[in-house]
Order: sequence, then C-alpha cells, then structure tokens
Amino acid sequence: MKKTLYVLAILLMALAAMGCASKPKAPPPPPTNTPPFEILQHKGTTLGVVMPPAWIEASLMGPKAVEKLPDYQGKFVVVVDVTGKDLEGTSLAAQRLNADTEIARYLSLRVKDTFAGAQVGDKDKIETYMERVVKSVSEIRFAGFQRAADWWVQIRWYKPDGKKTWDRDEFRVLQLYTVDKDILQKQLEGVLKGEQAAEPKTPEKERAMQAVQQAFYEGF
Repeated sequence: MKKTLYVLAILLMALAAMGCASKPKAPPPPPTNTPPFEILQHKGTTLGVVMPPAWIEASLMGPKAVEKLPDYQGKFVVVVDVTGKDLEGTSLAAQRLNADTEIARYLSLRVKDTFAGAQVGDKDKIETYMERVVKSVSEIRFAGFQRAADWWVQIRWYKPDGKKTWDRDEFRVLQLYTVDKDILQKQLEGVLKGEQAAEPKTPEKERAMQAVQQAFYEGF
C-alpha cells in the first residue's frame, strides 16, 4: 500500500507539471529508486482536463483525508485500485471486481488499526474479542456503499538505464466508494455488540469492552 501511494504521489507531481504550460518548467527528476516513467493520458485528457479530481490527490494521504473534503464530509470512503496492461481489460477487471470483498477487507484493516490505537485500560483482556470483531468485519457484506467516482491513468515505464528504453505500459483504474457514516456505524455497532454477547463474561472484560466501544469511533 505504501508503495502504491508513493507511486501515485509521483504521478500527481507529473500531472501538475503537465498543467504548467504557461510557465514551462522542467519537472524535478524522480528519485533514483523510482523507475523513470511518462504519463501518456488519463480520463480527462480528451476533455482538456489537466489535473485529476481532488479525491485522487487527497487519497495519497489516506481515506480520512478524502473524508475531510467538502464533497465527502459525513461519508466513509474506500478507494479501490486496479492495475492492468490495457484500458479495456483493466476497466473490465474493475467492473468485475468484487467491491464488497474489497470494502470488507479494507474495513477490517481499519477496525484492526482502530483497536490498536484505542487508549483504554485492560485491553489485553479482550484480545480474542477484538480478533473476532476484525474477522467478522472481513466477512460481512456491508450495505449502503455506492461508487461515487472513478479515474484512470496510462503510464509508460522505462528501464532505469538512462536511455529511456521502453519497459511496459500500465493502466491504473481507481474507484471511489462511499457510504453515509451513520449507516456504516449502525452496522459496525451490530458487530461490536454481537461479538460482545459471545464473549465469556467477567467484570474486567465487560469494562474493557465498553471502554473500547466508547473509544472506537473516535479513532475510526
């Protein structure tokens, strides 16, 4: 994931450079550990659009940055990234992609990170509870998600030989899925409460689970 975000950041820098025709400047050379590349076209090229939409740039900082944009406040977002050799095939793969599975997988990771960051006492007493919540989230089909936007870009990669020797062409299709936070929170609350009911009861565990649940949405 970090590598993906890093490459996207480099791509956005190149797109920005393409848009500065009125003030021509040579783009800064990419870091030596990144193979040289060239952006050939993107979804907005034929319409004269220079820069990608705001959610693409914000997604480099993670989904929470997208959720802070005016268009997505009050939403929970998931960005799905698909890579392929040609636009038609990559777009078809993106359409066939089981978005529900990708959303559940991403949500489970976010739930896991939220549990890890929760500053509550006796958290070590409910490790099995938190593990079951993460597993349940990864297996659930969450309702309410809709594809709000998408974007694609064609990249030509060159071999790092300094001669601009062609290596490969690559298409990347990014899809933005959103859901109202209230709708998602109700579904997550059902998972939290359901797994709590299945946990063997002790006063310490009950207090720890209540504390974790109260702190959950602050970090989520």
